[in-house]
Amino acid sequence: MEQARTNWNDDRLDHLSGQVDSLRHHMDERFENQDARIQARFDRLQNAMIITLASILAGFGGAIVAIRF
Repeated sequence: MEQARTNWNDDRLDHLSGQVDSLRHHMDERFENQDARIQARFDRLQNAMIITLASILAGFGGAIVAIRF
């Protein structure tokens, strides 16, 4: 066990640090992409809800106008 600890020289630590940085960068990109996809879905959902509400209000408005006249 002690032998393994002494083998962690600067080159190996630099290599490990590079791998960790690469993994961190990769995960950050994935989270940013996921966030963009989720945001796009919520935008589409919000637009669909606005259109649906406008359609319902237009339908009720038309029904009220038709009943009164």
